[in-house]
Amino acid sequence: MNRLLRDTSGHVMRERHRLRRGDLLWILAYPLYQLMGTFRHEASHALVAVLQGARIREFVFWPSSGGSGFSWGYVTWSGSTNWLATVAPYLADLVTFALFFVVCTRVKLKRHWVWANLVIVGMVSPVVNSAYNYLNGLRGRGDVAFLLQELPNPVVHCYFVVTLLAYLAALAWTLWHGTASGTESEK
Repeated sequence: MNRLLRDTSGHVMRERHRLRRGDLLWILAYPLYQLMGTFRHEASHALVAVLQGARIREFVFWPSSGGSGFSWGYVTWSGSTNWLATVAPYLADLVTFALFFVVCTRVKLKRHWVWANLVIVGMVSPVVNSAYNYLNGLRGRGDVAFLLQELPNPVVHCYFVVTLLAYLAALAWTLWHGTASGTESEK
């Protein structure tokens, strides 16, 4: 719960939502966050593939291992698609991050735990997804490796470097500055 503070004019202010030591306990919910992030990632591929006329054959958003090794999830489809179906999760990361940045920094939330979970699901998860897959792509694996084959390398690198730096700056700002404080008149 937010503590009440007084400003210099005597108004009661709610404490800002900021990262707290106790928020680290949410790390215990990591498996759920991972499933949600993997679902967003694979659903983005699937949505764009379907919009391009493909038919989804298999949609898996839980960890598995098979002939190609370990995977957090995957989607397979039949039909012709282009690089947009591959890049879709990273555009979804950008949209998700931007939306949750606005919510987490502009909307006054009464419960701190709600704010903390929105930051994790909507801001941390897209950063982790994009960074993880970009690093895998640099090693010649996954979606980003395919993008590096299909698109000019400077475009792919520029997109990931710029978005990851922007994500990290906005995430740091959100964690240390939190939401805007509202004031309430004391009666």
